Amino acid sequence: MRTSTSIAAVFCSLLLLTPAIIRSAADPPPLEPGPESDGLRLRLAVIPNPLETGQEGYDVRLELLNISDHDITLRANWRGQEDDGKLEDYLEASTSIETYPPIAPWIGQVQEGRRISPQPERVLKPGEVLSLRWQTRGPHLKNRVTDPNAVQNPRFPTPGLYSVHATIVLNTPKGPIRLRSNEQLVPAGHSREMPKHTFGQLGEDDAVAKTATLNLGSLHKIMPGDQFRIRTGMLDFWKLTITQANPEFSSGRLEPEPMPLESSKLTPNVPERRTSATLLSPPSQK
Repeated sequence: MRTSTSIAAVFCSLLLLTPAIIRSAADPPPLEPGPESDGLRLRLAVIPNPLETGQEGYDVRLELLNISDHDITLRANWRGQEDDGKLEDYLEASTSIETYPPIAPWIGQVQEGRRISPQPERVLKPGEVLSLRWQTRGPHLKNRVTDPNAVQNPRFPTPGLYSVHATIVLNTPKGPIRLRSNEQLVPAGHSREMPKHTFGQLGEDDAVAKTATLNLGSLHKIMPGDQFRIRTGMLDFWKLTITQANPEFSSGRLEPEPMPLESSKLTPNVPERRTSATLLSPPSQK
């Protein structure tokens, strides 16, 4: 009889403990945000969210934390008069995405902003958390940017598991504050393998012999036959075709791309050491 009572007591104890265990598993602690700067920290969470069959997307959550003991006034910095939205809309649009492996940044010309209307503001109280959330369709983490030269929204060019951080420059009456979030591992193409590197730099190059080396090799999944595009001017491009891939670097054949008709030059500017190179038409990975 004593044995039965003991067993029942233990069973009841387990029942009392079980809800706590279940709650702990279902509600994990929040992610550690990025480093503090002037009393603020930034937290990023990314969850793969397939919205349609055959098309990937992401549920992105961004939190701005005031860990100071005083109010912090945040002010938007919309570029143009046509830009509209609350401070939260500006924060979403002005957040930039960093990745590893690196992805080629967007480069181009944008029209100079001319804004007359006052910028929206918001006061963040001590201990307050400003939460943003949005969803994307496709292999990218944002739906809009302010200045595409300053705010990057890269599309994942090859399948794999990318290391991602969010960065933002906040405007305050005391001056700008730059924040960087915690790391998130984001799968692209439903893959959790190391992605193929698609963005590197030239090493040695010989414009006469039409050869060059690249700081990416077989350890970065580069292989003979891969082609990289090299921009040396506004309309100047070269192509590097990899002929040999060593573990840490590769080498290949350089050839100029034809100059457009509107250019007065016959050949593009010669590539120099540390010029950026971007993979052309990256092949799919299995």
